[in-house]
Amino acid sequence: MDLPRSAEVVVVGGGINGTSIAFHLARRGLRVTLMEKDFIAAGPSGRSSGIIRQHYSNEVTARMALHSLRVWQHFDQVVGGDAGFKQTGFLVCVREEHLEGLKANIALQQSQGINTHLVWADELKGLEPHISGAGLVAAAYEPESGYADPASAATCFANAAKRLGATILVGTKVVSIQTAGEKVTGVVTNRGPVAAGSVVVAAGPWSPLLARTVGIDLPITASRHQVCLYRWPASFRGHMINADFVGGIYLRPEAGRQMLVGSVEPEEAEARVDDPDHFNQTVDFDTVTRFAERVAHRYPDMQQGTSAGGYAALYDIAPDWHPIIDEVPGLAGLYVCAGGSGHCFKLSPAIGEMVAQLVVEGKKPGDDVNLFSFDRFAQGQPVRGKYEYSILG
Repeated sequence: MDLPRSAEVVVVGGGINGTSIAFHLARRGLRVTLMEKDFIAAGPSGRSSGIIRQHYSNEVTARMALHSLRVWQHFDQVVGGDAGFKQTGFLVCVREEHLEGLKANIALQQSQGINTHLVWADELKGLEPHISGAGLVAAAYEPESGYADPASAATCFANAAKRLGATILVGTKVVSIQTAGEKVTGVVTNRGPVAAGSVVVAAGPWSPLLARTVGIDLPITASRHQVCLYRWPASFRGHMINADFVGGIYLRPEAGRQMLVGSVEPEEAEARVDDPDHFNQTVDFDTVTRFAERVAHRYPDMQQGTSAGGYAALYDIAPDWHPIIDEVPGLAGLYVCAGGSGHCFKLSPAIGEMVAQLVVEGKKPGDDVNLFSFDRFAQGQPVRGKYEYSILG
């Protein structure tokens, strides 16, 4: 496709956030061009675990998660196409020391209309026949939660944006942002310049690199996140999604009678990646072994399971594990939606709507988007979770 000379809004990044933003902007009638350097969902979105849950410890993200769940449940009607949503149920398992935090968090979520409740460890087998309650005291249970297919979802958002008039350009790398004075004027790509009234940087771990072209330092780092796959033994009959904060892992079903497993430990952020275009995308043998032991502890039948390999993906991590969603102070028309820290796939329907409202209407003091302000770190006001047992938000 030919490079347009101008757009009202350029969205940089063809992952789940960028495509959702493009869709919601186009739905508001704006002339949008989305630019992706590779192909849709080529980056972290395509390797996301795709988990859709609502377990958050502040009202804003809880509301966003519930709103997004309703979109995932009715994706074909709301967006168009099949995002591969599968309802499995979701557990958050904790030990005794975190019980009061779990109860408080469940109460907060229930106050926002989320379908969740407490399940004691000795009741878990009624929901999850293969599970062991060893070391657990209780769990939060969300019956409506599940997972979706990340690449399909991003592609559906992109296609829906295109149907509404957006231009979707793949193989188009934005190399810098253009400004005049304190105003964005467009972007420069590997195919030439494009004038724009606004630019939304939603490029995941590449966002800080692009922001630096206009002297903006985004407090976002890239880290390597390893995911392992294990085949179910013949005796295994399936499981729901489980965030096990005793074992430090999350797991969900995968096609082909497999279990997908990753880490919920904040030490993940220490696996820094300096160049998101070049990092080790394979899984480490010791990670395969370590996760297998933890899986077998929680699901003893999986001792008879076998490894099916794995892969490594990237997280773009902000200091408080919450995204930055804001217009950059002092540079009108430049918006950032990055630093998702592994949260943003599940929240992407709400995020797209939030960013579109920000671009079109600006923000007011009471708006939810203020939680994710650009300058919250400089002001000493990071987003703080109300419990200690996780990086779940």
